[in-house]
Amino acid sequence: MAQLKLNTKLDEIAVTKSKNPQYLACGLLCIGGFLGGTITGWSSPGLPSIQASGKFSLLPSDLSWIASIVQLGLVLSAPTAGYMIRKFGRKNTLLFSSIPFLIGSTVLAFPVQVWMFFVGRFLDGFGLGLSIIAGSIYLSEISEPNLRGSLGVVWFVSIRLGVLFSYGVGSLISHDKLSGISAILSVVFGLSVLFLPESPRWLMAKWKTQLATNSLCWLRACDKGKPSAEILLEIDAIQDAVIRAEINSKTLTIATIIGDRSIFKPVLIANALMFFKEACGGMVFSSFAVQIFDQTGSALSSHLSGIAVGVAQLISLFVTTYYVDKVGRRILLKLTYITLTISLVLIGLFYEFRTDIESKLTANQAGWIPLVIFLIYHAAYSGGPFVLTWTVCSEIIPSNVIGSVSGLASAFGWLSSFAFTRYYQDMNDSIGIANTFFLYAIFSLMGAACIHLIVPETVGQTLENIHQHRNQEDCKNKENIRMKKDARCCYFTIERNTK
Repeated sequence: MAQLKLNTKLDEIAVTKSKNPQYLACGLLCIGGFLGGTITGWSSPGLPSIQASGKFSLLPSDLSWIASIVQLGLVLSAPTAGYMIRKFGRKNTLLFSSIPFLIGSTVLAFPVQVWMFFVGRFLDGFGLGLSIIAGSIYLSEISEPNLRGSLGVVWFVSIRLGVLFSYGVGSLISHDKLSGISAILSVVFGLSVLFLPESPRWLMAKWKTQLATNSLCWLRACDKGKPSAEILLEIDAIQDAVIRAEINSKTLTIATIIGDRSIFKPVLIANALMFFKEACGGMVFSSFAVQIFDQTGSALSSHLSGIAVGVAQLISLFVTTYYVDKVGRRILLKLTYITLTISLVLIGLFYEFRTDIESKLTANQAGWIPLVIFLIYHAAYSGGPFVLTWTVCSEIIPSNVIGSVSGLASAFGWLSSFAFTRYYQDMNDSIGIANTFFLYAIFSLMGAACIHLIVPETVGQTLENIHQHRNQEDCKNKENIRMKKDARCCYFTIERNTK
């Protein structure tokens, strides 16, 4: 009995040891996630800071451009990232992303003219897009199936930590000093990437079998000189997947993408998920958090309300980290989109009947209503669409098209984000604040319906099994259609012969 307990304990230690390198790789990548969060959250405290400085004469449209031009940088980065992760690898793309981060943040740290805000924010957005696309694919390819969801969420936890950092520290220091911190972080991120191994899947795609084996041994805490049987089996599975992808990619055209359900359906799902992630307003309300709380008359100060939002986002990500590999991606996405819909409807109703509410309650009591609802909204968005969209997309897209497809889907989503962010104030002016929130609620409800109808569950499956299952499912559907056609033809033939 004692020997059995000892063996069990040794097995547990071995399993933990095999996962430690994956945790380390995720931790190093999280430095980039934190940096990306500081970029994402910059505009909320940064825009009021620019106005308060009195150094620049800015119109309301200028502020909207400074907040939204990050998305244009993201849009341009998407096809660039798609090309780079195929040509130069996931690691090198992550390393390159630190360069526009550094230049953009440095420009924002020493602004002299208004145009420098546009250039700096655009470059920050470009670096952010490169790091998000390459980082999501990298984590999905290096992680074991039972860790893939959790590690992906942990990376987005670091992004939300960066957002919270910008909200908190940005309320205490000026916008240029906040950008200076981001510039320093970009250097730290670039150095940390140097310690990451390249993705074994990409190395195998370049037929660098030994390097792929060495990389996988590093990630699984195995001796490179004597790879275990499990490592060799995993390498064989990756090699088979690469060969199938190589064969399929030789005949890959726009026509074949549209005609091949095993490719077209994941492409459709990825683009839909990216669109609804932005259409529910998450980026908009994060960019204008302080301004929105100024409008609603929050019970707390605008900056404190923004910090509370950052805390709610962070807590929800910890909850998602725990449940994502237990409950699954699909159910969490549906629940969060439904929560977003209800929250947006309630906010819209608050604005619609604000006068009546404030006549029956004190100003402080009425101020708690939008604050609580916004906290629920941001928690749902952060724990659902914000993180799980990237997780699902990186899992369902076949490896032979993941570079180009993920880039295009990301570009489509970020272009949508730019439109919603840039014209948020215009929508408020034209249709009213309440109707703006009702419109976002409709989009959120459509997102929940989309998840229910077309998004598959991927929890606990290897990437090879996910893609192979979809191929088998499509083949089965084609066979069922063929059999129905044959049966129908047979019926009409018998009917004609009878007549």
